Amino acid sequence: MFDNSVWAEAGMEIDAVNDGRHQLPDSPMARESIPYIVVLPEHQIAFFTYTWVNKESVAGAAFAVFGPGVGDTPIQQRLADRPVPADMNFDAWEIDGFRMEQDLAFNKARVRWETPEAAVDFEFEAYHPPYSYGSDPRGCPSYCATDRIEQAGRAKGSLKLGEKVIEFDTTSHRDHSWGTRDWVPFQQYEWFVGQVGDEIAVHFWRFNALGKENIRGYVYKDGTMSRIVTIDNDVTYGDQFWQEAYKARLTDEAGRETLIEGDVFGCYTLLPDPNCSLNESGAKATFDDKTGIGWMECCWPTDYLDHIRSVPRYVAESQG
Repeated sequence: MFDNSVWAEAGMEIDAVNDGRHQLPDSPMARESIPYIVVLPEHQIAFFTYTWVNKESVAGAAFAVFGPGVGDTPIQQRLADRPVPADMNFDAWEIDGFRMEQDLAFNKARVRWETPEAAVDFEFEAYHPPYSYGSDPRGCPSYCATDRIEQAGRAKGSLKLGEKVIEFDTTSHRDHSWGTRDWVPFQQYEWFVGQVGDEIAVHFWRFNALGKENIRGYVYKDGTMSRIVTIDNDVTYGDQFWQEAYKARLTDEAGRETLIEGDVFGCYTLLPDPNCSLNESGAKATFDDKTGIGWMECCWPTDYLDHIRSVPRYVAESQG
């Protein structure tokens, strides 16, 4: 069990057993997934690895590298769904050239993806306890998961793009969700993670679903974690409704205010479901005037996004 004394609120702990694989519910939408994300503004590159498994123990993985440092075309790789051993846990998770080794203690991990086109190999070490949606008094909505965690840490390793090798020692973020995932209830959302070294880490999720606006997330700074109470977020979009910049003002349960400004350098669209487009973005960001990195994911219903992109006046209005 993690030492949760850094929490300003009581009862936010989650058992470390949840760093491993779960027994999933008997539902056609039951799944478990874990992404790791890294933003490298100095190279104008952002990337993520992403793996998932369903209740039948059928699993897959994806890897994407995007941004001006890569060029106009993102590097995209996907390992098709296939059966994996039911007893294969996340301390030795392997699908072809992808391997993830979590210590099953919410502390350290190693992630590798090896192909001729692109390869990544890094170690992750968390610097604050995981934030659990299930431990938040507001709970984890049933269409999101049974529970999910969010956690920041340091990532040290290398990214290889063809013959080019980039060594990095930076911050990173991971999440882990398990249970039912239904993408259709989401009407729109902004999911954000960002860090300033190991001083500040923020995660927020402002999502509209079932006719209501929901807020989840935390702020870690000054050695203390506190769950977010209010979010005032303003996103500037480009002509494809990709985010270009954002400003957020957060208040947490401890009474602190956190100001975030992000300058986006690259975007990438992930399609987890035909009905859902996730516009991912890497940014150079400031947190209370301290320089760090940010990653914002904006979710849109795909048909809705196609429609508003097709109407010039909507595009102009989105740009202010």
